[in-house]
Amino acid sequence: LIERAVFSALISGNMDVAEATALAAKPEIIARTSLPRLVLASRALRKGKSRQAQQILASESKSQFNNSIALSLKAWATLDRDGKTAALEVLSSSHRQDDILDGLKLAAKGLIQLRAKDDLGARETFQTMWDDGVRLAVTTEYLARLLDKDGERAEAIRILSVFSSRVGQNAAIDSLKAELEAGRAIDLPRPSIREGAALAVYVPAAALATQTDTDLAGVYFSLALGLDPNLHVARTLWGDALDTADRRDDAIAILATVPNTSPFYATSRGQMAWALRREGRNDAALEVAQDALSAASDRNLKIQLGDLFRSLGQLEQAERVFTEIIASDSARGYEDWRLLYARGAAREQLDRWDEAEVDLVRAVELAPNQAALLNYLGYSWIDRGLHLEKSFEMVKRAVELRPNAGFIIDSLGWAHYKLGNYEEAVQYLERAVVLSPGEALLNEHLGDAYWRVGRKLEATFQWNRAIRLEPESDNVIILEAKLESGLADETDKSLIASRLSTVSP
Repeated sequence: LIERAVFSALISGNMDVAEATALAAKPEIIARTSLPRLVLASRALRKGKSRQAQQILASESKSQFNNSIALSLKAWATLDRDGKTAALEVLSSSHRQDDILDGLKLAAKGLIQLRAKDDLGARETFQTMWDDGVRLAVTTEYLARLLDKDGERAEAIRILSVFSSRVGQNAAIDSLKAELEAGRAIDLPRPSIREGAALAVYVPAAALATQTDTDLAGVYFSLALGLDPNLHVARTLWGDALDTADRRDDAIAILATVPNTSPFYATSRGQMAWALRREGRNDAALEVAQDALSAASDRNLKIQLGDLFRSLGQLEQAERVFTEIIASDSARGYEDWRLLYARGAAREQLDRWDEAEVDLVRAVELAPNQAALLNYLGYSWIDRGLHLEKSFEMVKRAVELRPNAGFIIDSLGWAHYKLGNYEEAVQYLERAVVLSPGEALLNEHLGDAYWRVGRKLEATFQWNRAIRLEPESDNVIILEAKLESGLADETDKSLIASRLSTVSP
């Protein structure tokens, strides 16, 4: 019961309740627990009582994961009382073989060496981790700082660039890289005992967060932040874990605590914006996204914000963001088909077809086997009656690449429809509706094809279904016109046009 109570308090972010619950338990009960021991040991370290932390962590629990954290915490407590050699002996006292846990022990070793001003040892440890492929943001950052201290700035920049391209964007890594590239002098901060202990909890928690779609890692992010409230990267990962677990109000609350002085401020605001968007709080999402964009230097974050603006119908803002990133890429001699695709789609929806077509054609030249891209350009041409033979082949290729994608099958059916192959169109459009039955446009297309082959009752059924699926759509006017008069050879367009002219703007 004590174990579960502490777990519940931590996962809800209530460290005070977690500590009070653990403190109220008898010592013989605490000795048999896992999380309560970590809570009490962390509390002792936070208060500077390293000896007490050592005593609390003297025994092991049944959880290997928690034991690995306990081992690192014990090493930091030992460093404070007995020095580096004794602390490293604590780390080496565990002989369990596990690649992940071994990597975490190496991280703790390097950070302890750094704290003890053994810079050569710390550099060797962090370099071993890098060479072995154990690439954690915090150890990579310290390796770069140590390399720069030793006069190897170019190598420091190189490993930071490799980290960003192969592991992913990280605000602290990006900020350090920018400082180094600008030729500025950088310092070598050494973690305090509390900060080191917080990292001993945070690093395995970050690893855990990548392996689960639950909020379990939040237990350990809560512990880490109790030791070091300024460990803002933990807030961003905790917020992500909460969002993934559909605890979005909690995610937003955690992310809102990242201050604007933190290198993770823009990242946290971008996460908040998406969480708000998923909650349907679109006005708040836009406000937060604008704030994030003003603070963002991270390319990937800007891309996410551009996608957010587009999902909210803020197409002009999305187009501006994508254009800014494309221009920045171009200055470095780089082209990204995904950005051209995204900007092309935004421009197409803004009725700037000539510009959109240039983007989409170039994107296809760069990525000729991307099904969604082939489908988008192919369908756009088909719908406009352009390059029908070429677009037909393009959509056929997209179907080969993704044979079970409803929208792509629909495009092939619509290509047949535009070419007058109505029987073939019905076959593909029926399959598209089976694959994606809840999409209004696909049902409308099938209705059009049914009408052309004389299956008029079924056509009206599909058009009615399309209206039911999207009753607030502007396209309802067109569908109602079809229900009233069908698709007489060429008169349907004039009827629809007349219907549209009677609707107030």
